[in-house]
Amino acid sequence: MTGPDRVSTAGADGAEEVSHILRRKSRDVLVLVVAVALLGPILLLTQYVLSQQANTIYTPVVETTDSLEIAMSWAQSDLRTDRASILPGAANQLAARQRESRLALEELQRLVGDDPEFAPTLDRMTSAAQSWWRYADSVVGTTPAPGEVGARDSLARNAAALTTFNVLLDSTDSLHDTAIEKREVIRTWRNAILVGGSVLAIAAILGVSIMIVRDTRRTAALIATPIEELDRMARSDAGGGRGTRSTANRGPAEIRALAAAFNDLLDTRDQYERGRDEYVRRLEELDRQKDDFLSTVSHELRTPLASIIGYSELLEDGDAGELSGQQLHLMSVIRRNADRLRGLIENLLVLSRIEGRGLEIDHSRVELGAVVTGVVESLEPQVTGSGVTLRADLVAVDVEGDALQLERAVTNLVSNAIKFTPEGGEVDVRLTTDCAMATVEVADTGIGIPAAEQEHLGTRFFRSSTAQSGSIPGTGLGLSIVHAIADSHGGRLTFDSTEDEGTAFRLTIPLWDESTLTDEDGCAVSSP
Repeated sequence: MTGPDRVSTAGADGAEEVSHILRRKSRDVLVLVVAVALLGPILLLTQYVLSQQANTIYTPVVETTDSLEIAMSWAQSDLRTDRASILPGAANQLAARQRESRLALEELQRLVGDDPEFAPTLDRMTSAAQSWWRYADSVVGTTPAPGEVGARDSLARNAAALTTFNVLLDSTDSLHDTAIEKREVIRTWRNAILVGGSVLAIAAILGVSIMIVRDTRRTAALIATPIEELDRMARSDAGGGRGTRSTANRGPAEIRALAAAFNDLLDTRDQYERGRDEYVRRLEELDRQKDDFLSTVSHELRTPLASIIGYSELLEDGDAGELSGQQLHLMSVIRRNADRLRGLIENLLVLSRIEGRGLEIDHSRVELGAVVTGVVESLEPQVTGSGVTLRADLVAVDVEGDALQLERAVTNLVSNAIKFTPEGGEVDVRLTTDCAMATVEVADTGIGIPAAEQEHLGTRFFRSSTAQSGSIPGTGLGLSIVHAIADSHGGRLTFDSTEDEGTAFRLTIPLWDESTLTDEDGCAVSSP
């Protein structure tokens, strides 16, 4: 078996063992964590059930028995007073007491009527209450019977009613005391569960923590230690210790395989660094040759192109004889394509200078309004006959910059707007000032740019899908040049565009002689 094969097999065996250990440890920890997590809700649920039992059964039983005992005591007192001296309204008072006792008994029946521990006592209470109220209904509003026989009969009925009343009170007290005992038992259990559960939860958390710490140390000894050795080696190499290699020879096979792969990576890196200087030199030479080629080709093309354009103008002017209509049409095609080629050559030369040594500009005072006016006037022939309306709203403003480069930037923006606006559309050129900046805005109602492609706008040779589908000529270099001109002037180029609605470009340039003085609106003003 070859060396690589041996490493692969060992890695597979080691991976299985390590994964098994990690799964087992994770499972154990998960079980403990889930158990601890469930312990709290279980304790809370148990306490809630006990509290509900105490608050919804036994506490209402205590309160209801108290109310029943008070109502019956008042009823007996009212009955005695009525028999001693018949008072008006005694029957109504006793009827109210009877309703209170009936409602109390009904409430007790609802609460503990099905409880075998309370039911016998409650039945005695109900029977005694009914018997006493029958007695009370029969004697209310009467006086004790006169004569020996009547007196004896009255005394016997009174004694029986008193006995029934005492049974009622004893049963009520018994039910009351039983409910209190039950409530106290529940409170005792609730406190015991709270204390015991808290102790159990703390013990479980401590146990889980100890287990996690123990397993973490074992896992670190198995896996983390070799990885730390690799980390120390990597830090040493990053600090300049070239030539150091990992000597990790313990731990799982995965760690050993990682160390071997890391050593191979460092060997490849060292090999690359040895040849990097040569690669860089060759790339720089290729880049210089590319720039020289572009510059040479552009210059070589300009000379014959100038002759082509010059002689085309002579032929169009009739210096070599009058031309027919068809010949003039053909000459206009030649002239138009020659102008396009000249523009492409100029753009390539500008980009070559920007990439080579940056765009060199002359920082002088420029009347931007005049520059924009000249661009608009020079492009008037381009819109003639195209059905596009070109409007300009300009102000006189001085900026700091290079008149030639600013003219190039504005020409690119306005000519693009005209080119991408169909017949019947409009192109508006506005020049405004805002604090320390002048803004040239070129807005059109043309084809617009799809939202998904707007982030690529300004990339060299990029042309939108709407321009390509409409077969609109162009090289995709103009906006790259405008960006470079804006940056070199300390300004910026921004735009908004909606497909099939139009585009608005804004070129901002710093004003001339900007000072730190500000007016009341916070805008910079020139020094006097």
